[in-house]
Formats: sequence, structure tokens, C-alpha cells
Amino acid sequence: YHEAGHALLAWIVPGIDRLHKVTIIPRGRALGVTQLLPQEDRVSISESELHARLVFIMGGRAAEKLVFDEYSAGAENDLREATKIARKMVAHWGMSERLGPVAHRISEEHPFLGREIIQEHREFSEHTAQVIDEEVARILQDVVDRARKLLAENREKLDDHAGALEEREVLDMGEVTAL
Repeated sequence: YHEAGHALLAWIVPGIDRLHKVTIIPRGRALGVTQLLPQEDRVSISESELHARLVFIMGGRAAEKLVFDEYSAGAENDLREATKIARKMVAHWGMSERLGPVAHRISEEHPFLGREIIQEHREFSEHTAQVIDEEVARILQDVVDRARKLLAENREKLDDHAGALEEREVLDMGEVTAL
């Protein structure tokens, strides 16, 4: 259901790259993978496209909650990636009405020195750090709510995707299109 949630949302949420393949065969540390293919080269991405991407990323976890009424540890990488994007939206790209058009960056990275050597320096207050954290949490909760709502509205399709994945283990674009 986790990968079926990703796959279904890739098809029904506008602004997400095209679905290429979805599999429940473990790859490395991933228990399954949903691969997207960009339709064009990009040098920038809009706020609405970022929100769509976050809905897709959180779709696996939302499907788990919808179907099993609990979460699994399988969404760890999704949570890490979604949090990273939401934090950049808020702190780097000025996409928070509450904070306004300000870049709140932590000191620049030094590629030739390890992170443990560099003492991170931020150029904003503890209060601003708290507001950033609150805004990141708000964005992520909003996209999870949207993902859960869309999956609930399309529950039959979610079940069909999950059943097909259980039966075949890998679905390509044509098979997902047919579903």
C-alpha cells in the first residue's frame, strides 16, 4: 500500500513528474521504489509544484495510515526528503507568509572539511528558528492531510494498485495507466 499510495498520487495530483515504474522489490535499503521521469529539464520549481511533490512523497505514509490505521518505519527516507524540501521552502526560498521574503540560512558548507569540524553558525534568532520549525511542520501536515484525503476519495484505485503490486511486484507506466 505504501508504494501504491505514491503511484496513485503521481497520477492524480497535477504538477508531478510522470510515473515511470513502481516496484515492491527491495532495492538496497529501500523496501520499494516509485520512479518518476521529468518531462522537461528544469532550472527552477514553483511553490505549487513543490507542494505537489510533497503530497507525492508523503503519499506512501498516508496510505499506510488510511489502510492500517498506523505508520511503519518504512517511510523514514520519505520523511527525511519531505522535511528537507519543506525546510528549504521556508528558510531558503521565502515561501512562508509568516516569515516573509527572507532567506534564513545556516553558515555555508565547506566541501573540503567534515561537518563535525565546522561549527554551524546561524544568522537568526532562536525565536526565528522556532517559527521555521513550526512552518515546516505546518506545511508537512497540510500535504499529509491532502494526500490522505485524495487517497480516501480514490480508495478503490488504491486497492487496485496495491493488489496489482502484490501480484506482479513491478508495474511499468503502461500497467499503471491501465489501472
